[in-house]
Amino acid sequence: MRLHWLAIFAVTLSVCVLAGCKSGGSSTAEAPPEPEKPKLPVPPNSKFAKVKIGMYEGEVTTAIGQPNNRSAYVTGKAWIPFHFSGSDTHRTVYYYKGEGTLTFANDSAYTSGMSVISIDYDPNEPGYERSEAAK
Repeated sequence: MRLHWLAIFAVTLSVCVLAGCKSGGSSTAEAPPEPEKPKLPVPPNSKFAKVKIGMYEGEVTTAIGQPNNRSAYVTGKAWIPFHFSGSDTHRTVYYYKGEGTLTFANDSAYTSGMSVISIDYDPNEPGYERSEAAK
């Protein structure tokens, strides 16, 4: 009887180990988040015309100045166990009054770098975060 339980335990442990080791790709390098397409085209006379996908926060603020407001949130990837590369676990949104919003995602869990993944031009942007009900 003891041998029966030992065999069940061994099979269960093997299944758990194999399920935990299953990987959809390399765990050392993850592709950056897909950049989102702008909702409205950015006019050439806009501040946002100087911003490109992939620019870092410091580059953006040097090029177009500080935002009127900013907010941050955690993405679902932050809760994935063994998500070792750690990219795109949190995002920061910059709000520019009369221009729109810029969304940044973290590049890695091991650095503080955030790069632009979305440029949303909106000439009606009030410059602060609005609730979904107010949009």
